[in-house]
Amino acid sequence: MAKIDTEELRDYLEDYCGTAAFSGFPAALLDVADIDDMDGHELCEKAEDLGIDLERFRVD
Repeated sequence: MAKIDTEELRDYLEDYCGTAAFSGFPAALLDVADIDDMDGHELCEKAEDLGIDLERFRVD
């Protein structure tokens, strides 16, 4: 199993969902609030649901 930089992933997801919220998808603000409380596994699941490539956050 690959190690993922969860703090970098968290920052990216908050940015990603925040941008969506202010681009006409206000429900994405709920995701921003949820992301802050997610553990590493939940963050990875959320990223996969959004189609984000986790390889970008892989720690060597």
